[in-house]
Amino acid sequence: MTYVSNDPSYWPYISANFFINYWIVAAGIVVAYDWVLTLGQEIELIWRQRWSLMTVLYLIIRYIGIPYSVVNILLTMPSVSLTDAVSILQPSHCHLINTLICRGE
Repeated sequence: MTYVSNDPSYWPYISANFFINYWIVAAGIVVAYDWVLTLGQEIELIWRQRWSLMTVLYLIIRYIGIPYSVVNILLTMPSVSLTDAVSILQPSHCHLINTLICRGE
């Protein structure tokens, strides 16, 4: 049998966690939307021009966030142990609550 704590004292933290997650998703959508809108200009003004130090620096600054975000998501993603022992889900650095899951016999 699985036991998940439903203590009302955790509800404000859970609500705050949902609120933060919604803002993270919204920010990601805004960044993707901006990238799609400016891709045509970037191809014309950056990719088709002669490469210089400024071009390389622009591309590094523009695209370094993608691998950083992927690595950050993979490192902070909670995982659930498949054993019968007690597992503590480790949330990302910005989440406010640890969820305790206890599997009984």
